[in-house]
Amino acid sequence: MMDTQTLRSGHRAAPSPSLTAEDLLTSAEELVPLLRERAAEVDRERRISDDTFRRLGDAGFFHVLKPKKYGGLELSEHEHARIAMTLARGCASTAWVFSILSSDNMAILAYPEEVQDEIWGENTYATLAGNTNLNPKAITKRVPGGYRLTGSWGFCSGSDFSEWLIFNAPVGEDGQGHMFLVPHAEAESTDDWFPTGMRGTGSRTMSVTDVFVPDHRVQATKDTVRKLKERRSLHPTFSTMYATWPSNGRFPFASCAVGAAWGAAEHFASSVGGSTRVANALGGAVRLAEQDYVATEFGQAQGDIEMARLLIEKRSLEASERARRHVESTEQDVARELRDNSLVTRTALRAVQQIFSLVGARAGRSEHPVSLAKRDIEMVSHHVTLNWRQNAVRYLASISS
Repeated sequence: MMDTQTLRSGHRAAPSPSLTAEDLLTSAEELVPLLRERAAEVDRERRISDDTFRRLGDAGFFHVLKPKKYGGLELSEHEHARIAMTLARGCASTAWVFSILSSDNMAILAYPEEVQDEIWGENTYATLAGNTNLNPKAITKRVPGGYRLTGSWGFCSGSDFSEWLIFNAPVGEDGQGHMFLVPHAEAESTDDWFPTGMRGTGSRTMSVTDVFVPDHRVQATKDTVRKLKERRSLHPTFSTMYATWPSNGRFPFASCAVGAAWGAAEHFASSVGGSTRVANALGGAVRLAEQDYVATEFGQAQGDIEMARLLIEKRSLEASERARRHVESTEQDVARELRDNSLVTRTALRAVQQIFSLVGARAGRSEHPVSLAKRDIEMVSHHVTLNWRQNAVRYLASISS
């Protein structure tokens, strides 16, 4: 097994350019049993294993949203969402690491070709983690050729493995946000990720102290969309460069929640035949599979999860088709995607809570698959992009104006 440092520095051949979307989905399906075996360990250790990360790379998952020039497969948001949902059936944290690091390839593509070459020229597997929320307390100092950067950023998912980090810090008298790209080796990690769910995402705090960042690796945050459009000419066959940024069309967070609920439902369905619960306080036992309330509650939960899956597949396909046709998303498109991201997450949370209640006291064990899924989905549901009320209000405004 390779250690994390070797994973970061190792230069191996890019995945076969002949890999298709179906090939990758098959690989994701084949990984699910192994991820299920390792899920409890991931929860305890608060990170996915080096071997698991290596397998994600070998399958080509980190090349889904990457241009062909750097060994990428130039696939779409639709494939990204489906892969994330599938991986989350086995382990939501693993799916999250894939989703974050794969999605962040698009942030790299907003930078000049010089930066893209610097990151992927020698290591086509290189990934980017970090935090794109502005830290107003960060300090930037203008120096010849670039900036000196000091600051800390929490929630850096995937930073256990990434070679590069992205940070949003204020620049100038007006404190306008700028995105800084920094080699992982120049940052320090604080082991402060102790949540109740999604414990294996490695979303720790990363900090830098007086690190020099050259001008070509610094861009105003407000210019990201414009810069992505300018870079399209560098990769004319990569249609996903016409997607929105940041993109909700690939359901980067919601797909992990729905996939985790899907996995919980599969576990319950496979085990309910031999499951019992204590009949009452005096003892006895009842078979779960023979209880009408179990059938009705589980039927509702499983059906809701299926609807959530189908909605993700439909919306992500629509977003991918717009990008393929080079059609810009409208405000209504974006608002609808935000609404549906939060909607399917709410649905997944409600469904896994129903399943959890059916399992009984056994689900109280931290390593129980349904317990893991429930805690993971609860954590996902608190992500800033999945605020149901906020997204519902924006959607209503988009269709009523």
